[in-house]
Amino acid sequence: MMRLKLLAVIMLLTLLLIGCNKAEDHTYSLDFFEVSKVKLDNLQLDNINKIIEEKRIDNELKAFLFKDNENGQVNGGVSLNGKSFYIGKVSVENTPEDLMGIEEIEIFGKKAVKIYGVLGANYAQAFYWFVEEKPQDSIIQVDGQTMEIDLDDDDKKEIVSTLGTVPETRIYVWKEDSIYASDINKSIEAKSVSLKDKEKQLFEVYFEPNKPEEYVYFKDSFIKR
Repeated sequence: MMRLKLLAVIMLLTLLLIGCNKAEDHTYSLDFFEVSKVKLDNLQLDNINKIIEEKRIDNELKAFLFKDNENGQVNGGVSLNGKSFYIGKVSVENTPEDLMGIEEIEIFGKKAVKIYGVLGANYAQAFYWFVEEKPQDSIIQVDGQTMEIDLDDDDKKEIVSTLGTVPETRIYVWKEDSIYASDINKSIEAKSVSLKDKEKQLFEVYFEPNKPEEYVYFKDSFIKR
């Protein structure tokens, strides 16, 4: 009987120690969802009032920003093999040049064009056009301030986007031949998440006011530093 009681005490202590180790581990598994592609609509050239910026990839591919004949907003378009397509509203009228534009980049190890702008106070967005993909699978829209960063040191950059005055951050990754995103705030139940140091790949997380914590991304998880 004494031996059984001793064994029960040992098992209870073991379970308590395991619980403590888990609490101190501070590793959160992130939830991911597949990102929908932007539907491309045909663009009639007579609807274009003014081309603001254009980026030619080769003789058959180009991206451009334009104003239409209806209002002063800045729209985005792409031309593929002689056909033009409308991708959506990119920015508001009179956006400063440094907050709107077109860039050739590499993301997920793929050649891409980034088309970005702002739609209001604290509301930026970007379109990523993967120029080597099929037209119906070639463009995604990302809300928020965006940056490209190699989070897992595999020499392929991921996308980090942050939106709102109380920062909400998402990570976009390539997996299983598709693009997936994780809403970090929801995944780890944090009030605020933002990329603090791009060089160190360091995120600042608030679970409660005035108590910042530092985390890094690793293999679909968020790990406390």
